[in-house]
This record gives sequence, structure tokens and C-alpha cells, in this order.
Amino acid sequence: MPVLLLSPRFSDDSIALATEASGLSWRVHRLHDRRPPSRLAEEYLVFYGESLLADTVGKALGLALIEPAADTLSQLPAEHVRRDVRFTTLGEARSERFPRFVKPADEKQFRAAVYGSALELPGSEILEDSLPVLTAEPVRWLDEYRCFVLEGQVVTASPYAWMGEREELSRAGFDLDAARVFASDVLTRAGELFPPAVVLDVGRIESRGWAVVELNPAWSSGLYACDPAGVLRVLQRASGTQRTSASRDARWLRPLPDIE
Repeated sequence: MPVLLLSPRFSDDSIALATEASGLSWRVHRLHDRRPPSRLAEEYLVFYGESLLADTVGKALGLALIEPAADTLSQLPAEHVRRDVRFTTLGEARSERFPRFVKPADEKQFRAAVYGSALELPGSEILEDSLPVLTAEPVRWLDEYRCFVLEGQVVTASPYAWMGEREELSRAGFDLDAARVFASDVLTRAGELFPPAVVLDVGRIESRGWAVVELNPAWSSGLYACDPAGVLRVLQRASGTQRTSASRDARWLRPLPDIE
């Protein structure tokens, strides 16, 4: 049986997954320090936690973590993003026309936000100009949805924001069925750009229509109201060990650092 490997942090998401996994007779192990028990490396692991934790314990446990390529959003067809999106560097981003949405491409070294000018971005004395970033034309999102995807199919989905606010969910007019239809169309038409297990966020842009918001690794993404059982199915494909990962997944594997 799989062992669900969780962060020391007790979040609502990790508790929901632990409860579901226990109901399936999985073992659940919460990590409590930077040196996990060596015996875990011999288990069939399914990881769920923060990227920093993955980088800290991943190499020691032989984890194989699937994630989308950092430039995937910029590679999607124009009709799937409905805004100007570019994969570039922090240094090059400073020469773009502002205001501009800017976010780190694969980590959280600075706040993802709409910046009014290049002067508001972190300076080269703080972060290297070569840091990969995604930049985008600012737009107004009406509603946003999270989709956990397995082998090109939406397994479970949930709304997570209305007019940019998450606390307004109970009063919002969501259309989850339409979100799933759009996500399925994206996966059908651009499926070769996606790893076999991924989180795909979609939503509606004011006056433009449905578009992809972003992509994230399933093993570190929040559940919102997604079905934990469905999420576990995706996690089994998105995380595991080098012993259990498929050879065809090599292009999607997260590089894990050596930690002393």
C-alpha cells in the first residue's frame, strides 16, 4: 500500500488527504525534521507538501516529483490564454511596458503581482537578472477554478476565486461545468505540453472569455473544494520515487538538490 508523506504543517488540505488515505488503508507519515527515516526510501511514497520541503528531503528519499515546464503558459495557443504572456528573465522584464503582471517562473522568490513600473521589481542587488519569470498583460479575472488533471482528464475541480477574492465564494455565481468543459478542450488541443499529472487553473477574463490562469505541480497545490479521493489519484501519478516513476516522465521531473 502507498505511504502518504506529508508536511509537518497541519493544514486543512493535508488533514483531508490523510483522512481519505487512511480510509483507503494507506499509511500516513508526517515528516518532523530534515532527516527523514531512511526506511521510508524503500516504501511506495506519495508526497504532498511545500516545494521547499520537497527540495530538503527529496534526494534522500529518492522522490520523483512531476511538474509542468516553467514556460508552459507562454507556449499555449493564444485562444487559451487570451492575453500577452511571456517567458523571460527578471532583467529582460524590466524593459517591458508597464503596468505588467510579473511572477517567478518556478518558485516564490518574490511576490507575483501587477507592478506599476520596473522600479517596483526586486533589484539586481537582491535577485539575479537571469532569474526566469513569467510576465503577462494585466487583466480582470471574473471567476477562477482549480482542476486536478490525470493523463489529460480532469479528475476533480473546484472554484477558488470570484472577482479576485476568495472570501466571496459563498455569494458567487460560478459555472463549474463550463470550467471543466474549457479545461478539457485545453487538454485535448495542447495536451503534449502538459505532464501526465498536473494542476490546471482556468477562469474567465472580463470581456474576453475563458482562459488558462496558470499551471502548478499537483503535489504542492491547494485543494480548495476538490474531492480528496480524486486528488490522491492525481498525486499517485504526480509524486513517487525513482523506483516507481515511469521512464517517460524524465522530462517532467523536478531537479532535487543535494542537502547535507
